[in-house]
Amino acid sequence: MTAVSDSLSRPALPQRRRGHTARPGLESERWHGYLFIAPAFIFLCAVIVLPLIKAFWTSLERTRGLNTMFVGFDNYVRVLESEAFWNSLWVSLSFTALCVAMHMAIGLGLAMLLNRVAHARAVLRVAFLTPWMVAPAIGSTIWLWLLEPQFGVVNYLFSAVGLIDSYKAWLGEPSLAFGSIVAVDVWRGVPFVMLLLLAGLQTIPVEQYEAASIDGASPLQQFRYITLPNLKYFIVVASTLDIINTIRMFDIIAVMTGGGPVGATEVLPALLYNTAFRANHFGEAAAIGVLLLILVLAFSVLYVGLTRTHAQEGSR
Repeated sequence: MTAVSDSLSRPALPQRRRGHTARPGLESERWHGYLFIAPAFIFLCAVIVLPLIKAFWTSLERTRGLNTMFVGFDNYVRVLESEAFWNSLWVSLSFTALCVAMHMAIGLGLAMLLNRVAHARAVLRVAFLTPWMVAPAIGSTIWLWLLEPQFGVVNYLFSAVGLIDSYKAWLGEPSLAFGSIVAVDVWRGVPFVMLLLLAGLQTIPVEQYEAASIDGASPLQQFRYITLPNLKYFIVVASTLDIINTIRMFDIIAVMTGGGPVGATEVLPALLYNTAFRANHFGEAAAIGVLLLILVLAFSVLYVGLTRTHAQEGSR
């Protein structure tokens, strides 16, 4: 009875009509917002969407000299049937797996070192970040000189300490060339991972380590039960971003080996470049680009899914 009497005594609120805005002028403000973002939207369409559409259309054509004809998905069939594509896919995945694993291991070690060191922290951070700040073409050229077979410093140092008995052609033999490219990429890629993990380490409360020390936990136990669980999200984000960056690596390989010798370092971007600008098969090169884009998009979707899951867990 009380609820009924309350509802009868309460004045009736005006019913909001469906499809009408609650505040006058909101529709006008919405159109003003569209006008503000229109230049950025047009710019993105011009530099991203239109080139993607053009690349996909090119992958459906075959160009020989000045003649171009529509061939449908024949370029994709030719690419997927070629041994060079599967070799490049294997090289790309092997290169990415090795580099990302070493980035994470070395980057985590350096991040923990920088998080604990008390003196000259700024100097060490600048020193460790320097390889990342150097332009890839310049860093690759420096390593090209260091690995030079006759006069390179690497051969001299390794020979002086007895690691090698004769000078090596580091970029001239397939196994040595692949290892050399991995080493150069690790040199350049570790600072990016280190920076992300260092940011994660600085979010861990010091009280957790102090409590663990009072309870008698060893450094290894503190790393396992405090550091790793708190760094889980940062490790996932860093590794996913690093995979996306590494699988489309081209500049280091283009400067140092061009994909050789005998395809030992020919990752998918290098195969795309060689197919387009050395063999002049632009349709097949565009098909390789589309397949590479699908591969990168798969990791991008994984990254977005992981970050969204973490955000939902954090909001609970």
